[in-house]
Amino acid sequence: MDLVLTEDDVYLDSLPDEVEGAIGTALTEVARMLEEPHGDREFRRGVRLLLEVGADVAPRMPSELRDLFEELRLAMRG
Repeated sequence: MDLVLTEDDVYLDSLPDEVEGAIGTALTEVARMLEEPHGDREFRRGVRLLLEVGADVAPRMPSELRDLFEELRLAMRG
């Protein structure tokens, strides 16, 4: 997720509008949670929300981002 969770919005802005619109807010919130102290439960909820909104637009994601989402989904399963 390092590629995605940077302060540089260039990558996010380069995504198709539909993908950026779907994941932008949730991704920003997860990034904020990484920077600020939050409980594990809240962080996991944020990641689940990100995965949920990302699932709808996954076919339109660049393959690298789609792979990162898949890795994150598998990591959340434990």
